[in-house]
Amino acid sequence: MDEAAFRAIHAQTARRLRAFLISALKDPPLADDLSQEAYIRLLRADLKDANIHQVRSYLYKTALSLIADHGRRLTRQRKLRERLPEPVPDHPRPDLGIDMQRLFDMLAPKQQALLWLAYVEGASHREIAGALDMREPGVRVALFRARGKMTQILENHNWNQGDTR
Repeated sequence: MDEAAFRAIHAQTARRLRAFLISALKDPPLADDLSQEAYIRLLRADLKDANIHQVRSYLYKTALSLIADHGRRLTRQRKLRERLPEPVPDHPRPDLGIDMQRLFDMLAPKQQALLWLAYVEGASHREIAGALDMREPGVRVALFRARGKMTQILENHNWNQGDTR
């Protein structure tokens, strides 16, 4: 991939990929590091003929893998430090209000990724399937369940769209 193509891809994907990583990790500097690693891997990948949707799927798949790797690393470190809890910084995602951010954080990371890709990125079920290593029919089911979980969370926090009181 030449520099101009990379710059164009970066301009189209970087802001939302970073926001997704911040949402998942609650650590903007770490999100920046993992974002940078995802783009380095993109440059090393053989995606010359890929369209923007394929590249975006590759970036999110890579980001999720990096998040999982980071989680495994943290688990090993915690075990070595006698499982002392560490404070988790609370950094709101820039594109959601603080209350919605807290509710979104109650979802599992994969549910966050599904809802993010579908409703923030506007990705198709096929694109989501590619990004998350799922089958397309599985995306439909998983999105249904993620929406249900979010509905349950909203109801548990007394948020009701139809309530005009």
